[in-house]
Amino acid sequence: MKPYTVLTIGYMLLITLLSHVPQEDLPKSDLDIDYPFHFAEYSILGFLLFRSITSDELLTFHPFYGSLLIGISFAILDEFHQSFVPGRHMSSTDVLFDSLGIVFGMF
Repeated sequence: MKPYTVLTIGYMLLITLLSHVPQEDLPKSDLDIDYPFHFAEYSILGFLLFRSITSDELLTFHPFYGSLLIGISFAILDEFHQSFVPGRHMSSTDVLFDSLGIVFGMF
């Protein structure tokens, strides 16, 4: 595996670990930074996915579509995973901001 693939997989594991933190263990804030955080977090993932697919030539179709498919699928699975964590819930708005972040990160 090439470096971008290793970084991408590691980053996806980090996102999964952060999603497993219960709500009461998350830092409290008066600012509503949830959506900008999702956008930024998944922008990095979009960049890493695009770079790893482009440099490693892992897929036989265009890297844009591969990154989009993998990134949005991961966002949906991550939100589904959060629905099993105490105090957390699945949110379609989070998936929307995750998806926008992925597209932004690819460019």
